[in-house]
This record gives sequence, C-alpha cells and structure tokens, in this order.
Amino acid sequence: MRTRGYLLIPQPQAELLIVRSLQEEGLNDDEIAVQLQWSEKKVRRYLDEDYELPRTASLGRQPIEISTRIGKPAVKPLIADLKDNDPLVRSNAVQALGVIKDPRAVEPLLAVLNDKDPLIQRQAVKALGRINDLRALEPLIGVLEDREKKPHVRMSAAEALGRMGDSSAVEPLVAALNDQYWDVRGHAAEALGRIRDPSAVEPLIAALKDQDATVRGNAVDGLAKINDPRAIEALSAALTDKSKTVRKKAARALTVIAGEDFGER
Repeated sequence: MRTRGYLLIPQPQAELLIVRSLQEEGLNDDEIAVQLQWSEKKVRRYLDEDYELPRTASLGRQPIEISTRIGKPAVKPLIADLKDNDPLVRSNAVQALGVIKDPRAVEPLLAVLNDKDPLIQRQAVKALGRINDLRALEPLIGVLEDREKKPHVRMSAAEALGRMGDSSAVEPLVAALNDQYWDVRGHAAEALGRIRDPSAVEPLIAALKDQDATVRGNAVDGLAKINDPRAIEALSAALTDKSKTVRKKAARALTVIAGEDFGER
C-alpha cells in the first residue's frame, strides 16, 4: 500500500517489526509477551511467521496511531527512523515519540532540532516539551534565542518551555517579549504565565502595551495566573483596551486578583 509517495505496511507487519526489534535486543518469547502485554500465543504467532518485511518497512511509515498504540516497545525503531532520508518518515517518528513520552527519545530528538526541515524541527521542539525532561531545557532556550530559526519553530520553543515550567526559562522568555515576531512574543507571554514566576510580573505589565492584541491578551492571562497585586493598576487600565477580547480578559483577571466582579467589558 502506498500513499503520498511512501510505503505503508499493515498493522500486523508493524507489530512483527516490533517483535523482531525486541528479539534483536535479546528478549525471549515470555519477556516479549510481558513487554507488549500480549498473550504468549500471539507473540509465538509472530515469531513463527515465515514472512520477510519489505526492505523499506519502518514504523515511521505508519499512521502515528499505530506506533503510539504499541507504546514504549516502539521507541527504539522510531528513534532509528529519525535518520531516515524521507522527511515524512522522520516527521511521523518525531510525533509518535512525543506522544509516547519515553525519556530514551530525548537525546535523539535533540539532534533533530537541527533537521534540515523547519517543520520537523518544530515537531521535535513540541515532542521535547511533551516529554518534559530537563536535558532539553538549555537546548530549547537555545532554539528560542536563535534568530536564524523560523518564527514558528521559536514560538513552539517558547510554548515547550512554558510546558516544562522551569524558572530557568524566565529570563529568555522575558527577552522574547521584545521579539520582532508577534507570535513569538505571544507564546512567550503565555509561557511566562504557565511558569508563574513573580519576576515576570513587570515584563508582562509592559507587554500590555504591545501593538498586537493577541500578545496583550496573553499578557493579561499570564498576569492572572501569577496572581500578583502589582498588576492591578495596569490591568485596570487594560479595561479600556481597544480590543474587546483584551478588555474581557482584563476584567476576569482583576476578578481573580482583586476578588471583585468587574463584569463584562
């Protein structure tokens, strides 16, 4: 079966690929059954299968759902697929590893941050954010600060840093509030809200004057999450923002911080 120029092997063959991979690691029938949470009968059926997989067969050529359904046993073959020449294979492997969230994938995914395809770089950034391993912290900060990277890659780095929630990312995220691209600024504001470090209050207050309404709205949300009374005056001024969305968010934020109902704006 072929689609979009690359081979899809059926799910039974994908499962056979996993069984053979575990065999190569030295696991016996019983250990494979435990690892895959399969019956021994099912494992032996695959081991007895007199079938040669296509030379191009790999999990990266499967719909992502197949690899993620297999789970952790799929990690090693997926890591191997990160070096495939086909960008679709690399993309599928990266996304599947991000869903499985196995720490073994961290170092291989860090290498993918330099993939020649910016879309795959972005997918690797997102996968690392989902795995949430501190080994990725400094490399993701590096991506955020790298002006040679595409804006959508850098904004995903900001999002991933927010997801990780480590205060070491606050300073570079604050710097990103002044980025030339609004989407990088907006994701930086959102990430600072997720980290909830009080040192971000003043920079987020300054971001309430950003020319882009999305950035201003994310700054309001960030201040609401940090919940610091220093933001009350600036949020009160935001009640007259030209954007209705920002005004409504400011009213909700003030209700959270000041404990008063500011109603609809």
